[in-house]
Amino acid sequence: MTSPFPQAAYNITTPRLIIRSAVTDDAEALCRLLSTPENHPFGGAQTNISPEIIRGRIERWGPDYASGKKAILMITIRETGDLIGCGGFNCFETAEGETCDVALKRKRDEEGREGGEDTAEDGITGEARRLITPYLTDFGVVLDHRYWGKGYGREVLCGQVEFAVEGLGCSVVRVETELENEPWRAVMRSMGLSGLETKGPVSYGEKNIGWIYKIDPPTWSNSRGNLKKSGKWPL
Repeated sequence: MTSPFPQAAYNITTPRLIIRSAVTDDAEALCRLLSTPENHPFGGAQTNISPEIIRGRIERWGPDYASGKKAILMITIRETGDLIGCGGFNCFETAEGETCDVALKRKRDEEGREGGEDTAEDGITGEARRLITPYLTDFGVVLDHRYWGKGYGREVLCGQVEFAVEGLGCSVVRVETELENEPWRAVMRSMGLSGLETKGPVSYGEKNIGWIYKIDPPTWSNSRGNLKKSGKWPL
């Protein structure tokens, strides 16, 4: 693990993209992304939102970053700064299935606020933070349909999984998608991850069934190596 967790803000740089925490100036572009039906071919376009509603969401995401609950991230073109998607880490959980924000709060309550050299401003010691290294995170992505078929999906997936596994020390990166989403299944096949595919209840929606992939570090290392050998590694 090379990156601190949790972070007040996240920034993942890939050759063509910057995947970062949201700021209120993203509200209009994010509203367009989420409300445009063409970006959501399997349903889920949010047609009843406004930039003001999205701005409120962004303001609420700030504490989620810092607490370790989740990290909703914006996908932007590195050269221009244009917002072309959103995604991030929909949750962070311990091996026991406890969300990391709850685990951190519990550690803080257990240790009290007596202070000491290893105690951060929020009252959580470095040892407590090490004990809640996230075991599982959940990857998500929505891309502007105008940027489909250009390799951005693979670049986002590789950038975020690499950060989660090598940076944060996650043992499992969960990826879920709709049963109808053949393009995303093709992305996973192209990365040598189709062997992880299972069909079952997904974590979003009510009683939804979809395709689930759980990427562990050894599998990811093998996928990375094969992609590099074939010249298809995007990072």
